[in-house]
Amino acid sequence: MSNRMYIIALILIVLLSACSSKPYNYDTAIANGDIVNLHGQLKNVERLQEFYQNISQNKKDDIRITQFTEEGDPIFYDLEFNGEEIKYTYDTTKDNHGKNRVRSTTCKTLIATKIDTGVEYTLEGCFGKNTEVGENFQFLVK
Repeated sequence: MSNRMYIIALILIVLLSACSSKPYNYDTAIANGDIVNLHGQLKNVERLQEFYQNISQNKKDDIRITQFTEEGDPIFYDLEFNGEEIKYTYDTTKDNHGKNRVRSTTCKTLIATKIDTGVEYTLEGCFGKNTEVGENFQFLVK
């Protein structure tokens, strides 16, 4: 009888913990200070400019850009500057309609280029594993 009670208790714990986890949605991303792109609607973009300035002054800093898919799933772009280089992580583990994986690389710097439609941010000087992930990073602020 005690094994049966143990199994029931374990099942209840698992179910309750699954119910308590909240999805990472638009409001959560903004509340966490993420730079958010919801189908072209940008929030907290001033944080990206601050991050860019910190890189030019060799100040450690990190940001998260959260971009939402058409289905509303978040894709995370984490950039962490250690004073010398940027660790870039591309995370699609919360995208229910894509490949669920995390890929990282390291890049020398973040470049801001003024173009007709705004400022385009790209990573440059990527090296090590998954360099194509960094080379494909592009974020446009209109």
